[in-house]
Amino acid sequence: MSTPQVVMSLLLAAAGPFAENRDLEAALQSLSEADFEAALVHVEAGLRQARDEAHVAQLRLVQGEVYAALRQYAQMETAFARALEANPDARLDPERVQPTVVALFESLRGRLQGTLSIDVDPSGAELWLDGRGLGQAPWQGPVPIGTHTLEVGPSLTPIQVKVRPGQTEQVRVVLPAAPTAQPSFFSALAFSAQLRAAFGLSPTSGAGLEAGARLSGTYVFGELNATAGSRFGAALRLGAQVPRLMGPVTLSLSLDGYAVGGPVLFGGGLSAGASLPLSTKLDVFAELSGRWLPSSTDHQSTHLLGVTGLRFTPSGQAGR
Repeated sequence: MSTPQVVMSLLLAAAGPFAENRDLEAALQSLSEADFEAALVHVEAGLRQARDEAHVAQLRLVQGEVYAALRQYAQMETAFARALEANPDARLDPERVQPTVVALFESLRGRLQGTLSIDVDPSGAELWLDGRGLGQAPWQGPVPIGTHTLEVGPSLTPIQVKVRPGQTEQVRVVLPAAPTAQPSFFSALAFSAQLRAAFGLSPTSGAGLEAGARLSGTYVFGELNATAGSRFGAALRLGAQVPRLMGPVTLSLSLDGYAVGGPVLFGGGLSAGASLPLSTKLDVFAELSGRWLPSSTDHQSTHLLGVTGLRFTPSGQAGR
């Protein structure tokens, strides 16, 4: 393309909006002078050059006004419908246009509908359109044309959506990830009761009942238990667990400290075990412990002890 052609193209592009405005102004002037034929000619000329949807809507509104003045109501409704297709928020000037024509135009607007389709990730968020509850996402349904205010969830910034007649407006919203709440010490503390059977050397073998508190995280846990068996005792355990390493089975390894009554003896040990949840509050567990206690006439200083039983956790953290 030569330099003169480039210059001419730039001049024509710059003159486009002025030509569109000139045709619109000429159409309005002819309409005010009741020269309806000239007004329609100017409208058609403007439509051939119009690039902006808002400008197309203005020209179609003038076209509808001309047909209203000519009492050609079918053509008037077609022109007004095309104006709303270009700009569903288009409106007539009530200070310039006769009230009956404005009423006909607004009646047409009320009859036209589009479809709004809303998809939210993740789904299930509550939806409001212009303050009216729609239910949960995803949602799709007919709505009046025009610009609407869509609210997704309780805290997201409202979204402006424009619905055109006979068309489907697709809206997709991706919600920000909710911050992960850090559990407090007391929220992580789960009280539990354990029925158990122990197999080993006296005085720790036999049936028993344990009740204690367990502070459990993803990888580490602490546990304090009071034991009622053949002798009263207490155990403090600090260990690590691997949740769901083998399906639902939780494996654990702990260092143990013991106090056995009558007379009081203190000792320590190492335990390895596994638990399987039966429900959200009940699991079955099995452990093998190597224990050391001071030597006495009642038992040897070191021995293995197998423990199995049921653990009940009222807060619903069994098997974790």
